[in-house]
Amino acid sequence: MVCVASLCSLPAFADDAISEADFPVVVESSESTEGSEPIGKNESAWWLSSHEKVSKTIGSWSSNIDSFLSGKQRVYNSESNLQIRFGSVFGGSERSSFFDFRTQLKLPNTQDRLSLVVESEPDTLAPESLRGESSQETTVVNSALKTTISAAVRYIKQDIGMDVDAGVRVDFPLDPFLRLRFKQGDVIGQWNWWQKQEMFAYYSKGVGARYGLGTGYAVTPQFNYGADVGVTWLDKEGLFYARENFFMQHLLNEKNRMAYQLSFLQSGEHSVQPDSFLYNIQYERLIYKDWLIGQIKPQFTHEAEDDYDGTFSLTLSLAILLGPKYLH
Repeated sequence: MVCVASLCSLPAFADDAISEADFPVVVESSESTEGSEPIGKNESAWWLSSHEKVSKTIGSWSSNIDSFLSGKQRVYNSESNLQIRFGSVFGGSERSSFFDFRTQLKLPNTQDRLSLVVESEPDTLAPESLRGESSQETTVVNSALKTTISAAVRYIKQDIGMDVDAGVRVDFPLDPFLRLRFKQGDVIGQWNWWQKQEMFAYYSKGVGARYGLGTGYAVTPQFNYGADVGVTWLDKEGLFYARENFFMQHLLNEKNRMAYQLSFLQSGEHSVQPDSFLYNIQYERLIYKDWLIGQIKPQFTHEAEDDYDGTFSLTLSLAILLGPKYLH
């Protein structure tokens, strides 16, 4: 059985429910997917051995940090992981590249649901304003080198749906931040709903708040659809950003899935005005086992400032998932 880690088409990874439209699709398999291996069975290939070494290192680091801070020996299988996504965006005669990653080191012995999170930071604090990938450069290497990294200690209190991040953006000068999130949701038959509130404060970027609300309906275990709305307020810019997403997801089989999305974007100082609308299709395939994923996303974007004249783009990307749970 294939489980879905997150929804659609914007940049970065997520460990939230499939209803979130803030992040790209990432398909993870809860079973062995030997049939998704490429032709050729050279198990000593450098990329396979590299994946194994890095995955073991992530587990070892998180276990050692947890043992050092708690004084307890490891008695569990590490759930720490590293997620990497990179690729290129083609539009007209132009081409750009992007690189995103997220590392989560879970420390269950140190304190219940405590983890260290190191990840690439998007260029904006308002995900509602994003049309495509968050940080694009001429090449993947340039994007990786110019990526802003944040490191935070995250505490998750599941009984009240709260998580708190206290950390720093690795920039010049260093930019400390604090993020507080609350999340509620429920599943009622084939329906599910979710609600999120967030407050954040950055030393250099100022303070802000975000609210999101959405619902979804599972027609079958392989097909679902839904909608969500999000609003972000940024004090330093004095602007509101709003976005409405309508989506469908179709699990074709245990290796392939499709996602369809239509989004409307607005912004404004006192009242929001239309900025653009976009629609895309995203195809995903498990290329190797449950940790190497190929993604293809054609998209049309219509900007208000261009009289809603459509612009086509094509995003090709790879996602790599590393950690002890991806070792078979």
